[in-house]
Amino acid sequence: MLPFLLSNVSLVVGAVLVIVLFGFRSASGDKEFRRDLRGAFRFLIAFLILRVAAWAMPEDAAGSVKKAMSVGWMLTFTFGVIRACVALGLKVVRLRSEVPTPKILRDVIGFILYGLAALPILQAELDLDLRGLLATSAVLSVVIGLALQETLGNLFAGLSLQLERPYQVGDFIRIGEYTGRVVQIGWRATRILTFRRESITLPNSKVAKEIVKNFSYGYEPIGIDITIGLSLEAPPNQVKAAVLDVMKEISTILPEPAAQCRTWAYEDSAIKYQIRYWVADFSQADSTMEELYTRLWYRLKRENIEVPLPQRVVHLRNQTVAQSEFSSETVMELLRAVDLFTLLLPDELDRLRRDLVVRRFGKNERIIEEGEEGHTFYLVVSGEVSVRTGKGQEVTRLKRGSYFGEMSLLTGEPRAATVVALQDAVLLELDRPAFGRMFVTHPGLARQLSALLAQRRTQLRAVAEASGGTVDAAPEANRILGRLRQIFSLGAHD
Repeated sequence: MLPFLLSNVSLVVGAVLVIVLFGFRSASGDKEFRRDLRGAFRFLIAFLILRVAAWAMPEDAAGSVKKAMSVGWMLTFTFGVIRACVALGLKVVRLRSEVPTPKILRDVIGFILYGLAALPILQAELDLDLRGLLATSAVLSVVIGLALQETLGNLFAGLSLQLERPYQVGDFIRIGEYTGRVVQIGWRATRILTFRRESITLPNSKVAKEIVKNFSYGYEPIGIDITIGLSLEAPPNQVKAAVLDVMKEISTILPEPAAQCRTWAYEDSAIKYQIRYWVADFSQADSTMEELYTRLWYRLKRENIEVPLPQRVVHLRNQTVAQSEFSSETVMELLRAVDLFTLLLPDELDRLRRDLVVRRFGKNERIIEEGEEGHTFYLVVSGEVSVRTGKGQEVTRLKRGSYFGEMSLLTGEPRAATVVALQDAVLLELDRPAFGRMFVTHPGLARQLSALLAQRRTQLRAVAEASGGTVDAAPEANRILGRLRQIFSLGAHD
């Protein structure tokens, strides 16, 4: 090997290798392969510079300078060839296996080969006595080994972790009490970044002794389990249906695998339910849980399902009367502003007021869905809601005093639009039986409502068609009246 390095052939071989490695590096799309070749390319460029400098050095130059220059270009050529061979070998391994090669393994292989190649060069060029060096190093190795016991433990633990690969850079993991994304795996330690943007450095020897939870292994969906305690009086099937319905509205909860809600245990003051859902990325777990808890509060409130508290307080409630939260004057003022109810007398309006139910919806909750059956009418008390088409295009926004849902309730037609709460909204809900009682106590109301609804519908249709003319509402009124009589079992005189 040494005669080859001392000859001018090594200069030609080095130049050829530089050209070949540059071509390989330019043509390859493998980032690891390109990185390994970059190291070999730099060693060989250094070799060419030192070799040309040694060749051009004057004859009267100092012997120590010549010797140092000779050792330098020999080592750089050898290291460059070793680095290139290791890069090509690891590239072949990656072609047969999809598992990336740990960086620490590449470094260990490289350093061992560098050391084995450097010893004979240094012995030949610098006349080193390796036997004396080895005898001295045996004593030093014991001293250094004792001094670096913890460091070496971290080194070998890091090598073990890299070979077994329980996690890699970019994975979300939990080690002991720490949870975060892996940002670096080194020889001595593993560094993770927590959700609070804290950088935690954990020695590899500690990591090797802990239980490691990898939330990104195989980049499969990750399941999240939470438990809640709800009223003993609430039917479990009703609770589970409500919880599953809420989870369908949260975009970060995956439809597959399907979310689950299970009756988990009976406790002193509550029934415990286990909720399991799946997210694509563990980084979404906390925000998804927060949104689920928030939406559940509003849904459970509307379903009259209590979250039991550790207290001994008797609550007397009448959930079907709106005045439990609003004064009679406030509710009556809102009802008088609704054109559907302008035909009602004050005592009839007061009777209607007693049938109203308060419903609360959180921000971004869907109140009604286009295409669904509609059995309820809503009057906005506070907040703002958005009326949207099935494609998500906003048609209008409704605020205090506005109402919606009357057409589906009265005619039995599917909902014509989707309504979503833009902010926390309080609505007054009126169901179909309440309207039925109005028709019984107010003969002729059905005919008047039919004419009013038909007029509103034809006006909207004329605007949508931009016809600029009028549309006859009489046929539409007769059709709506027929539907009212069918749904509410009204006679021909109504």
